[in-house]
Amino acid sequence: MIDQAAAVILPKVKNVPGTQGISLPQLTFTRFIAAICIVIFHFKATAFPFNMYSVDNFVKYFNVSVSYFFALSGFILVISGSDKINYKKFYINRFARIYPLYLFALLLTLLLIYNARTPKDTLSFDKIFLSAFLIQSWFKKYALVYNFPAWSLSAEAFFYLIFPIVIFYFRNISLKTEIMIVGTFWVIMQTIVIVMLSNGNDYITAHPIFHLSTFLSGVTAGKLFRDNWYLLKRKLNKLGFILLILIVGLMFLIYSKNVFFSAWYSNGLLAPVFILFIYIVALGENKIFTLLKSKPLQYLGEISYGIYILQIPVAIAVYGIVDRTVKLSPTSTFYFYVLILIITSAITHECIEKPFRKNIKRLLS
Repeated sequence: MIDQAAAVILPKVKNVPGTQGISLPQLTFTRFIAAICIVIFHFKATAFPFNMYSVDNFVKYFNVSVSYFFALSGFILVISGSDKINYKKFYINRFARIYPLYLFALLLTLLLIYNARTPKDTLSFDKIFLSAFLIQSWFKKYALVYNFPAWSLSAEAFFYLIFPIVIFYFRNISLKTEIMIVGTFWVIMQTIVIVMLSNGNDYITAHPIFHLSTFLSGVTAGKLFRDNWYLLKRKLNKLGFILLILIVGLMFLIYSKNVFFSAWYSNGLLAPVFILFIYIVALGENKIFTLLKSKPLQYLGEISYGIYILQIPVAIAVYGIVDRTVKLSPTSTFYFYVLILIITSAITHECIEKPFRKNIKRLLS
């Protein structure tokens, strides 16, 4: 799920002495990478090289990219704003950012399902109502109905709802206390997730409450970065070394098929790793990070929301057409689908996201 909270290029950091002039456009492209990872996760079984045994052992963990989006969302909301929030403006901006394309994707999915002549009970009022109001992930029975990746948007909507309240509370406590509170909450939630999944309650993997600690970790990480970026920059090499060690450890857990990790990795367990990665990308200044700021890569990051939210309806259409006409190989079909998905996302970005965002802000403000 995509960082729906992010501005395309983050504005200059404000309200902190010494941070004037800082921007973080290099994080934008990471949204595209995460969105493509989710697409690969959903279609890995049919496409080379992702269907190879050794590669599939790694690719099957790509759904953790949704947790990256949650952490990045909290981080960017803090970096791009301030501790004093205009509630009306904030909610209008969030609504204008995510809902037009979300609704388009939902309607397109419903249309394709209807045309496929599925059983009558597939299209039901309760499913459509919950999906339209972004509350489907709160209900075990409905979390993955229709455009099932949209469950993460349901969680994001909840995070947006409580974000101003969280900021209002956190601004009255010290950063050290905030880190302790959020860290303790993260540990408690991971413990609860482990217990519940062990008892077969797998519905929690799409429930907003069980991803809240990841979002809050991003919020606190954003505040720490905003207030202490210059200190973090001095320790960039150490942060990079720690991240490298963690990545090596994760690769060992993945390829050794560790039972603990494979069962409980997806509900925020990797939030600390994602925060370290965000810091390093945000602070890095070598040629790689300069490349991430290039316009083509920036644009791919801008359309990443469409890549994520449109992946299912576009897949239904493309795979259906290919199956009835040209009969491509599974691998060729997948790469053709990804190409069409990127093109469709670019078109909807220009024709739906941009104009509707502008008009909604103008009308509601």
